[in-house]
Amino acid sequence: MAHILVYVQRTPHGIHPASSLAICLARDLGSEFGATVTAICRGDAGKANYKVSRATGRFGADSLLFAGETGLDTLQGRLNPGLVLVPWTDEGISVGEQLTGGPASPHWLHEPQPEWNSEELVSGIIAGALPWYDLPTVLDADLESDAGEIDLPAWALEVDAPPSRPLVYIAPEDLDPLTQSNLASLGATPIDEAELESMEHGTVLWLSTDPSAPPLSAGKRSPGIRLLLFPGVSPRFHPNWSMADWVLPGIWPEATKQLHSEMWKLTLA
Repeated sequence: MAHILVYVQRTPHGIHPASSLAICLARDLGSEFGATVTAICRGDAGKANYKVSRATGRFGADSLLFAGETGLDTLQGRLNPGLVLVPWTDEGISVGEQLTGGPASPHWLHEPQPEWNSEELVSGIIAGALPWYDLPTVLDADLESDAGEIDLPAWALEVDAPPSRPLVYIAPEDLDPLTQSNLASLGATPIDEAELESMEHGTVLWLSTDPSAPPLSAGKRSPGIRLLLFPGVSPRFHPNWSMADWVLPGIWPEATKQLHSEMWKLTLA
């Protein structure tokens, strides 16, 4: 495995959490097997490219390419990577379907530095934790000549991230008191599922033991809204997890309590 290729998905808040964890995983594997970690991001966002350059370097990538329409296929053919990581999102799944060795198979990283025993070439990463690398590196990225021909959404060109507030949650009516207390101390307020349609920005904590949560309608929310899914104890993977930014396991009192850590507070600030 001489090369590991990571597809980096832009979001209004920076790169997608699953891309962040994918780079951390790639860094671990790259260090263990002597492989180079190459990150690739579509399009040219001008000054906003700095957010991607900073994040990919921070989480452990060796190099970064801002690519045009065929850049990913070309890079895969040139590097012949032993592993390709994409986020388990609609965008990442679509990318994985077009790659040699695809489509992507889902892998849930719900703890730092997980053991990796997959032999699949293309893997879709589901974020269940925060990145475990925080390096001072800012990559000097390469830019393909046709990267600017890709139409990026207006938010991708914004240098400043949108607000993470309000912090709200969607949960069953019989939510246990300890979880309610944890959410209240975070400053989270309850909303109905239907209210998600009218929100423009913020962070939603979605607590549900429904195996298909969150619903497909959650994927139509404003791009400025981040969604953390809390599926409870021993959940089974569901394709709808592509609608969430993070999927955090565990009984709800413990799973929500971890958001009080300084790292999560900084992430959700």
